[in-house]
Amino acid sequence: MRTAAATKATTGRNARSPYRGRALRLAIGIGAIYAAAGIAWIIASDALVSRISTEPAWLAAAQRFKGIFFVLATSAGLVALVRSGYVRLLAAIEDVQSRELQVQDLFLRHPQPMWVIDAESQAFLKVNEAAVRRYGYAEAEFLRMRLDDIRATDPEATRRPARPQPPEAIADIAVERHRKRLGEKIHVRVMSNALTLEGRPAVMAMAIDVTQEVLSRHALERQEAQFRQLHQSLGEVLWLASADEREIIYVSPAFEGVYGRRAEEFERDASLWLEAIHPEDRDAATASRNVLKAAGHSSCEYRIIRPDGSVRWVADRKKLIVDADGFVTMVGVIVEDITAAKERDVARATTQAELQAMVAERTAALQRANDELDAFARTAAHDLRAPLNAIAGFSQILQIKHRDALGDDGSRMVMQIERSAMQMAELVNDLLGLSRLTTAEMSIADVDLAPLVREIVGDLRQQQPERRVDIDMPDVLVLRCDAGLARSLLANVIGNAWKFSGKRELARIRIGADATPGGTEVSIEDNGSGFSVDDPSRLFKPFERFHPASEFGGTGIGLVTCRRIVERHGGRIRIESTPGHGTIVRFTLAPPNRLLAASGTSRLDREPHDRPGANRR
Repeated sequence: MRTAAATKATTGRNARSPYRGRALRLAIGIGAIYAAAGIAWIIASDALVSRISTEPAWLAAAQRFKGIFFVLATSAGLVALVRSGYVRLLAAIEDVQSRELQVQDLFLRHPQPMWVIDAESQAFLKVNEAAVRRYGYAEAEFLRMRLDDIRATDPEATRRPARPQPPEAIADIAVERHRKRLGEKIHVRVMSNALTLEGRPAVMAMAIDVTQEVLSRHALERQEAQFRQLHQSLGEVLWLASADEREIIYVSPAFEGVYGRRAEEFERDASLWLEAIHPEDRDAATASRNVLKAAGHSSCEYRIIRPDGSVRWVADRKKLIVDADGFVTMVGVIVEDITAAKERDVARATTQAELQAMVAERTAALQRANDELDAFARTAAHDLRAPLNAIAGFSQILQIKHRDALGDDGSRMVMQIERSAMQMAELVNDLLGLSRLTTAEMSIADVDLAPLVREIVGDLRQQQPERRVDIDMPDVLVLRCDAGLARSLLANVIGNAWKFSGKRELARIRIGADATPGGTEVSIEDNGSGFSVDDPSRLFKPFERFHPASEFGGTGIGLVTCRRIVERHGGRIRIESTPGHGTIVRFTLAPPNRLLAASGTSRLDREPHDRPGANRR
């Protein structure tokens, strides 16, 4: 790195400065010793010569030989002194050169990037192999650059001071961002040392790549900032306490909003949370702390009293935080203000009680109204039957006793009166039966509907033996229902299918059952006249008719009765119909129903039965 000449020059310059005092003292000491030795020699030799002889010739010869001896002796001493000093000087120079070679080799082969820059211009003077390898610049490129050329940050913000530091000073400067030759930016920590190179102040620096360390620190800082922002934005209070709960480590800002006290007060006094608890709830809070120590976590709800005297409900959740060895290091606590929820619960309970009282009152009123309507229906039916029976009876008497006097027109009128009275009586009976559906007690059991269907079809065949009707149905059809209501339901539906298929030369009625998620669905399909309705809700309204009374008779109560029966069983009923193609009625009697048994099919063709059936929609 340095040449030998530069080393000698540097050594000489350095020697004149720090060692100048020592050199002067050494020179004065040697001169003093020489002077003392010379004076002592002169005095001692003169005394010795005078003792030997005082003759002038002897004295002259002795003085001459004495001087020659002194010169020879001092010359020998000077030669020895100079030789010893020069040998030590050469050894020192050789040692310095060896150390310089070691330093140069350490500099060039150091695994970390190193360089020497001029302290004033910050131009690169020397770079090692690691700097060339890590930064991607060739050595010649480095020597044409300044330190600012590889900095990725503001040069003014990271520029080192121009004045060099003392040679023994080592500075660990702030982390810098450097740019490699291909544009990659890295973070480095620079260790620097001030020195003198060829008479100029310089700085030797070593750059350690700390990119991963910086990125990890930045990521941790971001996580801490996000954690802090999260807890500052939450309404819940979070605090961390020491394992013995005597020291508060962290309190979120929400503490002041919930407790009405500053977080600093809680940090100074860890018992503040317990003092804020309502006296009636402190036992529950203390028990929760005992559960925490035993189970590692606990939760509790209690009231707190704020400094202004207001009372708030809070939900307290605690958890022990342990290290990798299972030792408790902290206690984490989350406190949530649940005052609004408690107030809603109270309001909801009050409202629910009021609603229950209102429902009970209105149910009782409705029950009274139903009882009154039922009583009215029975009374009306009883009071209407007597005149209707009288009208029908007297009409028959007129036809029997006064047929001749009435003539053909009179007989037709009397017959019309009789038919109207019978229709009115039938309507009264249907209305009375409809009113009784809601009050009749039900006896639920597994009922085989197949015999009921056969009985109803037999009654219909007996009423109209001339009709050709094919009945397709299962041999067994067991459902869980009330037998009496089920018979009324089937009588109405099958009766409608029988009636509205009356204009077919060969009528077909199919009865089937299918298992569905809503229960066993029974379907009764016919190929009758069908009908069309724009508003499906009209299907189950009382007295609604979809055919002229002159075409198909009926009171308009049958479908209403069917729906009442199905709803009492907890099921549902629906109707699909197409004009000229027939109608399909589907119903379930209860969601729990399942098809207990439905095997085989049978056809009922003209089988005689004795009991009459209903024939109305």
